[in-house]
Amino acid sequence: MRIKIGATGLVGIFIAAVFLAFGPKVMAADQVKFRMDWIIGGQYVPFYVARDKGFFEKRGLDVTILEGRGSLQSATMVDAKQVDYSFGDFVTAVQVMSKGGKNRSIAVGMRDNGGGYIFLEGSGIKTPKDLEGKRFGTNPADFGSVLLPAVAAASRIDAKKIIISTMEPAVRTPALFEGKIDFIAGANGSSIQRMAILGEKQGKKVRYLFFKDMGLKAYGHVLQAHEDLIKKNPDQLQRFVDAVFEALAWTVKNPKEGLEIFMKANPQIERDITSAQMEASLANAHDSVTKEHGLGYFEEAKVKASVEVANKYLELSPSVDYKITYTNQFVRKTPRI
Repeated sequence: MRIKIGATGLVGIFIAAVFLAFGPKVMAADQVKFRMDWIIGGQYVPFYVARDKGFFEKRGLDVTILEGRGSLQSATMVDAKQVDYSFGDFVTAVQVMSKGGKNRSIAVGMRDNGGGYIFLEGSGIKTPKDLEGKRFGTNPADFGSVLLPAVAAASRIDAKKIIISTMEPAVRTPALFEGKIDFIAGANGSSIQRMAILGEKQGKKVRYLFFKDMGLKAYGHVLQAHEDLIKKNPDQLQRFVDAVFEALAWTVKNPKEGLEIFMKANPQIERDITSAQMEASLANAHDSVTKEHGLGYFEEAKVKASVEVANKYLELSPSVDYKITYTNQFVRKTPRI
């Protein structure tokens, strides 16, 4: 059977063919792997907002968010090109760079280092000196372990007198509450809030010694990417950074909605802990500098001081030139809050 196509039909087919040949192409989204520095918690709410509210998608990014096991591991995985981007402690990132690592900091996520040592009231710990002779539950990838020499030097305590108890992250909390160890490391916006709430539920008071109060002054967590990616695909980096900080600014203005987005993606997480973590981390993401220069902006003087902390207290050899550690290339148009 023959099918007859009239003149109008032929014109329609011709137009359709031209559109398919020369019309706008639907490009596949960039597949991106993003590694956090720690287990899932409220400090990561903006990243889930970026993914699930479409900030990544509208910029052509399909981002897989991966749970972390320490800042050292996250920085190392960027250097090894096992992930495209990571989030972790800046001083720890510099340590990787000192060993030839090509991980570079592309934006500040935490304006101040929020790290600290967590212990129970009654542990006998009140000052940094009291950490000597105590049992520290940690592992080699834990940023609190990596920074121990720096914190010890800054606070003039003998790190060799601290007893290291190596353990996985999942067992640290029960070990502390059961008295098997005396202290662990954690960050404001993460373990600090988690341990405070868990302790309250068990009728135990949790206390802290923050690194910044122990003499360690440095930037906190930063976004990182490989030097090669920065050079070869700056367009993707710009889109990634833009999405992250648009989502962060949105979350600062809409924390309740941001929390709901995160909880929908992670229903197994405890809401009260997550909410407290989110509140603390959002507060540490912006300051007077970001009002003037935008979210994620590095101050050169503070970068220099942070790298000097790493060079001096971690005894890096060769020492790292602060100028290679960071770039403000991708944060010039981020929201100012």
